[in-house]
Amino acid sequence: MKVIILAAGKGTRLSDYTHGCPKCLLKLGRETIIEREIRMIKECGINEKDIYVVGGYRHEELKGLVPNLIINHEYDRKDNSYSLGLALQYVYDQDVLIMDSDLCFEKELLQEILDDPEKNVLMSMKSADQDESTGIVTMADHRISAVGKQYKNTGFVYISIFKIDKRIISEFRELLLNEKSEKTWYPLAITMLADKYPFYNHVTKHRWHEIDFRQDYFETLELFGLE
Repeated sequence: MKVIILAAGKGTRLSDYTHGCPKCLLKLGRETIIEREIRMIKECGINEKDIYVVGGYRHEELKGLVPNLIINHEYDRKDNSYSLGLALQYVYDQDVLIMDSDLCFEKELLQEILDDPEKNVLMSMKSADQDESTGIVTMADHRISAVGKQYKNTGFVYISIFKIDKRIISEFRELLLNEKSEKTWYPLAITMLADKYPFYNHVTKHRWHEIDFRQDYFETLELFGLE
């Protein structure tokens, strides 16, 4: 298993706290967000050499702090589909775990998706509040038919962690880098792939929080006892 962490964005909504640095360098206790993610990935048995981080905005701040830094020089014009497409060229030989760089979660949550026997898996939480969230549309057998912010009241919120089978990475990358997808978020490409390959919804009960806004940051510190 290889891992890609997407960390190219500016994080402008937290600029009062990031002081111009990438959002993933925001402190959670003694660690930054991305240091905490990488530590937990390694604690789940993944070698540091198999972890890739896509930087963009002020990517020089990440040098020496993360393994295998990939630079998206077009971070301000293209979204995370392009960042992910760039990174996938380095990981064709193994299945891949992909996550955003602004997440705080329990190690057990990560272990859950690694242990899931299915190859193509998106992690979610049950929630009725999806105003600012990415919804997952499922079928009766837990297969996913669509994922995206436009899907409301599905009962499942995608938590920006998924894994994908190495056998479809090449096709996935083509979808991510085509003109329709590269300027948007990668769930569009997943939705297109899900018409052809089975993707499954894995619902977790472990603690997780995404850090987008000031309130998210302080909720995360309280939830995980990191103040």
